[in-house]
Amino acid sequence: MKRFSALRILLFTVLAFLLDMKLSIGGFRPALVSFMAYWFGYSRSSGKGMLYGAAVGAVEDSLYAGVLGPGMLAKGVIGFFASFLSRGFFRWTPLLGFFGALTLTLAGGFVELAVLSVFSRGAEGFSTGGFLTLIFQALLNGVLGIFLRPEIRTSES
Repeated sequence: MKRFSALRILLFTVLAFLLDMKLSIGGFRPALVSFMAYWFGYSRSSGKGMLYGAAVGAVEDSLYAGVLGPGMLAKGVIGFFASFLSRGFFRWTPLLGFFGALTLTLAGGFVELAVLSVFSRGAEGFSTGGFLTLIFQALLNGVLGIFLRPEIRTSES
């Protein structure tokens, strides 16, 4: 039996979207959807992480952005690269969880801001407000990344 069923993943994704829309900490909106893309890519393969990230990015673009695509690209990048942290030569520590979530949230945010500043009028772009929001979101996701623990994968007979 898998640890997280499709229903639980859907429930956590909807909860992340609701908290992103309603929650404001010091005037900054958290990026919990980016963290969900990080978690999904971290706990699964790169293809599944990229697909999940692109799917939640498309939903996020349809809810928030005027143009479809920046969120898909950013969340897909996060889901893709997060999968490489859970396998390979990295040994999981809380510090790796922090820096992985922080770095990939920053990278996804920069991708999203760059695409929005090129293709959309009225986007914040790389202004001070957009940069501070991105730093806050990355720090919050980094703190959440400390508590993300990899599953111990065993081979089933």
